[in-house]
Parts: sequence; structure tokens; C-alpha cells
Amino acid sequence: ETQALALFAVADTVKDTSRAAIGELHALGVKTLMLTGDNPHTAEAIAAQVGIDEAKGSLLPTDKLNAIEVLIKHQGTVGMVGDGINDAPALARANVGFAMGAAGTDTAIETADVAIMDDD
Repeated sequence: ETQALALFAVADTVKDTSRAAIGELHALGVKTLMLTGDNPHTAEAIAAQVGIDEAKGSLLPTDKLNAIEVLIKHQGTVGMVGDGINDAPALARANVGFAMGAAGTDTAIETADVAIMDDD
């Protein structure tokens, strides 16, 4: 009979500065949404830790793009922060796209309106 002896889970750690940044956005009246290719349970757990208003997981690049288009249609001005090639279409569509430059792919950096050169 075969059985599992152990289960390991690995996740990125949340930076305190991330919580602070989300808090500052909320203080300005900005609603926050996380769009990720990660599974929905992970997305919701990270969003809860950081204080993000809503999270959507298991998204492909076209799903992220569609989400940005819906937000623009219903909410008005939308900014997006991304770091990967999967974020590029949504970064291009957002009113303002911010690429996390130090960890970002060249495609994300070239597509975005603003490149943040620090990962903090």
C-alpha cells in the first residue's frame, strides 16, 4: 500500500511594505484587486494577508486583459501593476501600467507606462 508520508507547501512571503502600500492606496480611496495565474485559494490567502479588496486566481493573460476592460468600462480609470509576460496585455490596456522593473520581464517593462526599478 502506498501512502504519503509528508506534504510540503511553499509560498512567497508577504512583505510588510506590501501591506503598507495597500493601506496607503485604501486611504486614498483606491480599490484593489489581485489578478493572478495562481490558484484561487492561494490568491485569496495572499489578498487577505495584504489587505487587497478582491482576488481572482487561475487567470490566463486574456482573462487578466478582460478583467481590466470590464473595470475600465464600469469603474473608469484603472491602474495595473505587473511583472511578467502574462501581465503585458493587461498592462497595455490599463489607463496606467506599472511594471515592477527589478523582477519584471523585458516585455512587461516595455509595455508599461511606468517602470518601478525596485521590487519593494
